[in-house]
Amino acid sequence: MIPPQEAAKLANLELIAREIVEGFLVGLHRSPYQGFSVEFSDYRPYQPGEGLAKVDWRVYARTERLYVRRYEEETNLQAYLLLDTSGSMRYPTHMPYTKLDYALFLGAALAYLLIRQRDAVGIYLFDEDIHLSFPAHTRRSWLRRLFLAMEPFRRAPATPRLTFLPSTLHSVAEKLKRRSLVLLLSDGFVPPSEQSAFQRALARLRHAGHEVIFFRIWEESTERRFELPLEPLRLIDIETSRHVRIHPLEIQALYQQYFNNWETALRRFCQQNRIDWVEVDINQSFFDPLRKYLLKRQRLP
Repeated sequence: MIPPQEAAKLANLELIAREIVEGFLVGLHRSPYQGFSVEFSDYRPYQPGEGLAKVDWRVYARTERLYVRRYEEETNLQAYLLLDTSGSMRYPTHMPYTKLDYALFLGAALAYLLIRQRDAVGIYLFDEDIHLSFPAHTRRSWLRRLFLAMEPFRRAPATPRLTFLPSTLHSVAEKLKRRSLVLLLSDGFVPPSEQSAFQRALARLRHAGHEVIFFRIWEESTERRFELPLEPLRLIDIETSRHVRIHPLEIQALYQQYFNNWETALRRFCQQNRIDWVEVDINQSFFDPLRKYLLKRQRLP
């Protein structure tokens, strides 16, 4: 399937989503993970007692079976993409694409799959505030509108925008009146003082009956393993513009220990609260995160 660096060269998110999903489906059929249902009918069988006005007689003429068209309120699932557009997602600046670009590509592909499966999809784009929010619909024309709304965030310059994940998740939890699938695409980086609040906000979504998949997005070589040039460096916090001078060899072990402790605690919390944790390295293909979404989708009614 198309790799992230090639996706970054394509003109728009609609094209990117189609290329990713079509490649994914080909790969899925050639892989050991066969048997997924990725297409739903536009119709459902007629139920005795329903008004005959709902019957699609053209379908009956072809099949001699009674079907009614499935309307939006009868969709199988309502899903929302929550895309973190904060400063830390604008990293790395030295690659053809950033974590945010990758999240937009993956989010567009997930939306494409959801609509293909006749599910409803909406989005929230946020950092310090919620910048864009769209309700969930199933129409293909709606999908194009979502892509157009997401497009300006591609290749966006690194700006000092903080991450307010807890307040965003609480706000979304208040707005969702119907049981939904929440797809959070974020690096999960919040200040240490906000870690507990972030976990409480995730737990609130689960306690309200929503299913949650947390796509934890990072650049593994530098953000997890801290593989930086072995020379004195000036590191700049993209979200606050603060900077510090370091030598990687002096703090690499301490950084890795801190990162692993933080990540282990967050992953354990997600497991305890039945939140699907999906690790996503932006240097890898889109196949595995899409497959894990599909596994989750198969388990839902």
